[in-house]
Amino acid sequence: MKKVIYILKETFYMIKRHKLYFIAPIFIVLAILAFLVFYIGPTVIISFIYAGV
Repeated sequence: MKKVIYILKETFYMIKRHKLYFIAPIFIVLAILAFLVFYIGPTVIISFIYAGV
């Protein structure tokens, strides 16, 4: 868990330091997608991707 927190801190530091604010929504969407795939299962997410939702 410490590694995940460290990676998040470094990521947000990079975004803040280099003013890459357009990257933050991309990271948030990828984190939500990874959470859903991990806890729900990939089959549900794949059906949403193919449907274009």
